[in-house]
Amino acid sequence: EDRYHADDIQRVKENDWFIGRYLLHNEKDLDKAYHMLTESLKFRHEMEVNNITKKDLPKEYFDVRAVIMYNKDKRNHPIVAIRGKTHIKKEETRRYQQQYMLYWIEKAVRASDWGAVTILFDCTDAGISNVDLDMMRSLSDTFKKYYPWGLGYFLVYNMPWYLSAVWRIIKKWIPQKHESIINFVDSKSIQDFMEEDQLPACMGGTVSKLKLSYK
Repeated sequence: EDRYHADDIQRVKENDWFIGRYLLHNEKDLDKAYHMLTESLKFRHEMEVNNITKKDLPKEYFDVRAVIMYNKDKRNHPIVAIRGKTHIKKEETRRYQQQYMLYWIEKAVRASDWGAVTILFDCTDAGISNVDLDMMRSLSDTFKKYYPWGLGYFLVYNMPWYLSAVWRIIKKWIPQKHESIINFVDSKSIQDFMEEDQLPACMGGTVSKLKLSYK
């Protein structure tokens, strides 16, 4: 059907977990799970999730490394790190920004065989001008609506006091039963979730140079 991408249709037919996570999220309610699955497939097709490549997105996003994927947490989840200080809210580039985020989320989710990933939101040097509640709501909705059971942890690193009010708003979007997913960490407490040899030196780890992939 034109509303769905052929690759996703194939996954529905062949990958039990690709559809099973929708059942679990909806407590095995078949009607709700089916509705959520079809809405997710339509979203993936509309946002061209299966086809996005580096060349389709603005080069400057990659130049500043606004989002990077590297290493794994202690539960073996791939990590998608978002560097808050690089973000500038622009309505005219909203779709590109969403696709850029989806590009990395999809890359990480596939690396975990449609399992969970960890989001590491790096607030180092981020200011009020970098705050974008619309984008944060979009990120929250992406996991809640389109990648059920896809978020292992949401780690907020090095958050300055003046952004605490913003994060109180964001936490309200998270169902109470999933609040434990969000953790505020620094260079010491982040090691409760990641080993030193999986962390860059700037976060208290031992990795001096990250091996990044932009394919």
